[in-house]
Amino acid sequence: MSVSRRQVLGGAALIGAAGAIGVHRMAGQGRKAPVLVVYDSRKPASLAFARTQPGRRQLDLASAANWSAIRAVERKGPVAGLTSWNDYVSARQWLEERGLRVASESHDRAHDLIAWTMA
Repeated sequence: MSVSRRQVLGGAALIGAAGAIGVHRMAGQGRKAPVLVVYDSRKPASLAFARTQPGRRQLDLASAANWSAIRAVERKGPVAGLTSWNDYVSARQWLEERGLRVASESHDRAHDLIAWTMA
């Protein structure tokens, strides 16, 4: 039986993907659930993210009045969000002033949003 180069590369890619998924799941263990979820209801993907976080305090950035609420956030636990880059940078500035630091950050290129967590 001979093994082609394509089969070897396919197997290596499969092993790499399985390892990445396993490491990603392990990295999420031990992380506390966010006490505040920041989203923008004008963006469907961001709104869907907020709906997956029932029972948590939520902050919709679609309303200008809610920016004052993010300025009043106290350091009681992690804050998670799925927002545009500009909203993320603004929220990050206010949260860093409250002593929170970036725990994770990833770009959702399909929806042009940033998924982030600060703790």
